[in-house]
Amino acid sequence: MGLFDAPAPVGVEIKGHALRCVICGHNRFHRHKIKLDRAGLFTSDWSDPMAVSYECANCAYLHWFMPQ
Repeated sequence: MGLFDAPAPVGVEIKGHALRCVICGHNRFHRHKIKLDRAGLFTSDWSDPMAVSYECANCAYLHWFMPQ
């Protein structure tokens, strides 16, 4: 694996259902963790919520999910 190589796309299951891209129907995704910044005076890295997105390996559409 080189410096700029991404891991191979994977199948994703959300609450027992296989994720399929809503745009193209593909079933392989790249996973990304994203820190959601809150607007405000007193925020810190540990208090900002995190989200997970799955980028379709075919069309690059992002599917966003908040952890529960």
